[in-house]
This record gives sequence, C-alpha cells and structure tokens, in this order.
Amino acid sequence: MPENSTASGVRSTLITIYQLMFVVVLWNSAYKGARVLNTLYALELGATPLQIGLLLATYGVFPLLLAVHAGRIADRYGSRVPIIVGMLVCTLAIALPWMAPSLPLLFVAAAVTGLGFIIGQVAFQSLVGLLGEGEARTRNFNNYALIVAVADFVGPVFAGFSIDHAGHVPTFLFLGLLCATSLIAIAGFAKRIPRHRRPAPAPAGQRMMDLFRDKDMRRVLIASAVVMTGIDLFQLYIPLYGHQIGLSASAIGMIIGAAAAATFLSRALLPILVSRHGEEKTLLYSLFLASAMFTLIPFFTSAVVLGVICFALGLGMGLGQPLTVVLCYRYAPAGRGGESLGLRIAINNSMHVVVPALFGAVGAVLGLAPVFWANACVIAAGNWYARKRPAA
Repeated sequence: MPENSTASGVRSTLITIYQLMFVVVLWNSAYKGARVLNTLYALELGATPLQIGLLLATYGVFPLLLAVHAGRIADRYGSRVPIIVGMLVCTLAIALPWMAPSLPLLFVAAAVTGLGFIIGQVAFQSLVGLLGEGEARTRNFNNYALIVAVADFVGPVFAGFSIDHAGHVPTFLFLGLLCATSLIAIAGFAKRIPRHRRPAPAPAGQRMMDLFRDKDMRRVLIASAVVMTGIDLFQLYIPLYGHQIGLSASAIGMIIGAAAAATFLSRALLPILVSRHGEEKTLLYSLFLASAMFTLIPFFTSAVVLGVICFALGLGMGLGQPLTVVLCYRYAPAGRGGESLGLRIAINNSMHVVVPALFGAVGAVLGLAPVFWANACVIAAGNWYARKRPAA
C-alpha cells in the first residue's frame, strides 16, 4: 500500500470526494454542453443525420482505443497527471471551433475532446474508487454519478440558452472557458492528488480478455454497453427530433435537462433502491423503464410532453452508469480495478463509435421513429440477457 494510505483508504490530507465533485461538475458541464452544441451547429451548417451520427461517433474513437491503457496507467502511477492532461486537452478542443468554425473542424474537435475526456475520466473514476472501501466506496461512486447528472443538466441547458442569445460560435468559447475554470480548480488541488503509486508486478498470465471471460464481469459489461447505447441514441436523436419538429435550441436543451434532472433524482434515491432490491435487480427494472419510454417519444411533438417522457426516461437511464461502475469495481480482480473500469469504458466507447454511425444511417433511410423503437428493443433484449440468473 502507498505511503500516503491508511487501512481505510487514503490519507485525509488528500483530495476529498466533495472537492473532486466540484471539479467534475465544471468539467463535465463543458463536455456535455459541447456535445449538444456540436450537434446543433452541425445541423445549422446543413449536416445530414448520417453526418451527425458520424460526428458523435468521432467522440468515441480515442476512448475505444485507449481506455484500457488509461486504466492501467492509473493503476500503476496514480491519477494526478492523467487528470490534468485530460482536462487541458478538453479545454483546447472544446474551444477549437470558435477559432475557425466549419463542419470538418467539428470532427477534429470531437476527436480531440474524446481523447482528453478518456484520459481524465478513467483517472477520475480510479481515484474515486481509492477514496473509500465497502459502503463508503459505493457512496462515493454514487456521489460522483450525482454530480455527473448535475453536469448533464447544466451543460445542455447552458449551451441551449447561449446559442439562442449569443449564437453557436461564441458558445464554443464560453464552454471552453468553463472547462478552463475546471482546469484551474484541479490545479489548486493538484498537491492533494497522489502523484504515483509503487507499480505492483503484474501476475503472470493475466490478460485483458480474462476479465471478459468472467461471467459476472461479462454480464456487467453487457449491461453497461446497453446503457451506453441508450444514452448515445438519446443524445443523438433528441436534438435531431427536436430540430425536425421545430423546437428552439432552448427547448431542446430543457428537454435534455429534464432527463438529467430525473437522473439526479434517481441517483439520489439509489441507496434506498439498492437497500430494498439490490444492485442487480435495480439495474434490471430501471433499464426496462427506459426502454418503455423510448417507444413513446415519436408519438409526441409537444415540448412539455416530451420533457415529461424524457424525465421518466432519465429516471431509468440514470441508474445504469453508477450501478455498472460499482458492479465492475466489485467484480474486478485485486489490483485491476482501473483496468476493469478502462475495459468497461472501452466497450462503452465501441458503442459510442458504432451506435451513432449505424443508427444515423438507419435514421437517414427510415426516419427517426423506427430508430427510437429499435433502441427500445435493443435495451430490453440486452438487459434481459445481462440479468443475474439464480444459482443452479
């Protein structure tokens, strides 16, 4: 165990979960706002649904390639440098289209933002896992998920109102400044983040695929992929659908914000739900709720009704990420928590790449309604397959 550790976690002089949450809400708000802004600005530039799908898929290219390596780095050397580097890269990438706005540059910005985000995200999650044991760790992961839900609300709403009042291009600068604020904040806490840990010798014969061969880990990874499929299609098609039916950027931002508000509520109730039903059953029920809500979206054009439906959808989808993170960390072999989280993120980002591109093409050919319904079927089928079976 590192010198600055104690039997119950890390030394009290290190960064606390609340300080970490302050930084995360700033950083994630900028990132989530940029994703919505990129989509709406691409539509403004005349992009097709297929191009929008490819644009969102671009965010996942570097995370798909580098997530496991990022987890191994966090396991061996700690989180300080990856967090700072990741946030610096994100700051520069988010503001990039402000300097030379064009559709090709949106793709470059998306790729580089995804690179910075994966470097920082795995390190953040690994650090959260280090800040407690047992129930404290579950509570910390849930607090982390809560603050991400706050960012899911703040980012799109901020982006939507900024677009309507200042325009698309200035909003890139505003979001870049928001991300820069998070970088300044983490710099203030930098000395309280462990610089490195003593690298432990890797046990002979351990390979990444061994994690996926474990049946419990495999179920969690499949469930996590299902969650990410739903989130990706929601983030892709709600702006497209709202734009198609004539909603303003502010209205679209508020609809996305309604789902984020519900996500916050469901995560706040997570300890109660888990105490009554357990992690696995809570995950099962929540994803079936999300699947049902996806089927309803194409039947309505009212912003208020869509906000209500997406609020209910957020109640279901919001529990997926914290529960799969907790279960992934629980089933990870000793000393491979960061690598397991990295594998989870790598699989999720394969969804980031494949799902928007595939369903963007489907939407371009068949329209938006079949995509929502197909997504509902994918979530329900994958969720049922990934459920925990009773012991034989």
